[in-house]
Amino acid sequence: MVTIEKYEIVSFIVATLFFITGLGMWIAFWPIFNSELQSNYKLEANVDGSLKYAAFLYANPPMKNVMKFNLFNVTNPDEVKYLGAKPELIEVGGYGFLESEKKKYYDFSSDKTQMFYQNYKQYHYSPKDTDEGFSYDDKILFPNSIAEGAVATIFGPTSEFSETAQMIASIGLVMVGEYPFISKTVKDVLFEGFEDPLLNVAHSPLFTSLVNFFGYGAQLSYIPEMRKFAYLSGYNNSYDENYWINTGYKDFSRLGFVESWAGLKELPTSFWPTSEARQIKGPDSGSLSKLHLTKNDELPFFLSFMCRSFRRTYWKQVMVDGIKTMAFAVPYDEFDTTLEKNAGFRYKNTENVDYFPNWCSDLTVFFTGHNAQPPFTVLVSPPHFLYSPPEVQHYLSGMSPNPEKHKPMVFHQEKTSGTALQVDVRFQVNLPVVNNKRSIMSSQMPNVIIPLFYEDSHAVVKDFVMNTVWLGVIIVPRIIEYLKFVLIFISICILATLLVIRVRVKGSVSVV
Repeated sequence: MVTIEKYEIVSFIVATLFFITGLGMWIAFWPIFNSELQSNYKLEANVDGSLKYAAFLYANPPMKNVMKFNLFNVTNPDEVKYLGAKPELIEVGGYGFLESEKKKYYDFSSDKTQMFYQNYKQYHYSPKDTDEGFSYDDKILFPNSIAEGAVATIFGPTSEFSETAQMIASIGLVMVGEYPFISKTVKDVLFEGFEDPLLNVAHSPLFTSLVNFFGYGAQLSYIPEMRKFAYLSGYNNSYDENYWINTGYKDFSRLGFVESWAGLKELPTSFWPTSEARQIKGPDSGSLSKLHLTKNDELPFFLSFMCRSFRRTYWKQVMVDGIKTMAFAVPYDEFDTTLEKNAGFRYKNTENVDYFPNWCSDLTVFFTGHNAQPPFTVLVSPPHFLYSPPEVQHYLSGMSPNPEKHKPMVFHQEKTSGTALQVDVRFQVNLPVVNNKRSIMSSQMPNVIIPLFYEDSHAVVKDFVMNTVWLGVIIVPRIIEYLKFVLIFISICILATLLVIRVRVKGSVSVV
């Protein structure tokens, strides 16, 4: 009879514990891990009203966002103005800004499923992040947006101004010194603003009295509220309307999805003509995402700065600070308004102008982040008219689209958690310029769309977020993944060793 040794009992117990632990890790780790991820990512408040960690980070995005503005300087204004020549453009910049945002006045619905906030943004000029050789005090020569807006309103096909009023306005534009192109400093053009003679006259009490006296008081509604002009006038230190978003409390798959913006479930009919175009889809700015991304995922998001929703699809694999990410980008077809699904984003072209063949297959109208209408029409496109047909670039000199440099929106996301570690957003703002024979100022201008500037935003999460993702989402699962195999392998080895020893001992006993 072979006795069971104590070491065999101990070894068997250890092997069994190792095997059960390894098997438990195999079966239970990912469900537990995913449950913890969801619990930690939900947007919640503490009992005292303060924000829990995930909600706090959402309200105070831990990212360094460097925005560079590249402006287009018109080098042949007189030839364009008097001879209808092709505009010759030189890109200047980029001029670096540090963008920061903070969600204020947050609140939660009684059932904890929705979070309210106002998203305030600030822009600070950063000489350190400005390209070498450029200064915030540089002067550029660019299209006069206010004057072009006035021409479109007063002399366009849908104008409500009488011929007499149009004649007075045509002479008045010249008398106050309006010209199709003007020269100002970059700081005045972007944020700080400059006084425009047309705006000064339009807001003067004398002008208002005269307009009312001659019976044209109804036309005062066309005068923009701004007293000083800048591309991003009033946008610094402001918020882009009110948000209610889903907290993921009951349905984690809808984490961050915008439930309403500016009190609206869908965008106004004044923005887009079709219901599909007006839909608000996905999270605010794409800052939140689903877990366990795959190459087949399509991720919707709402971008208030462009007043529309987009979707992003898998592009390629990219390393960000040593972490493997999946780059999801907004694809070409999101900008292609020749497609029926994008019919609502087509420019109406109320001025009835043939700017170029295959008109505007790549352009959509927008206004920067507010439920309001702009004082002049602007069109948005990828920088340098990337994705546009050659005809668009043919009518301008200085366009050099580069798919790597000018790709509109790219989100570099960690696969397991969906965390966006780096975000690149690029878009170009363009102004339609029209030849209008009834306006002295524009009577010899060409019909052309001139780019004003494009913005290139590069945001990267701060180091502590990188470290958290690296340790909690990559290293820990990787250790568990290896450890479960090691424990099961060791347990099998122990049991196999015991079996071999037992067989040998039994053989020895039989021989005796």
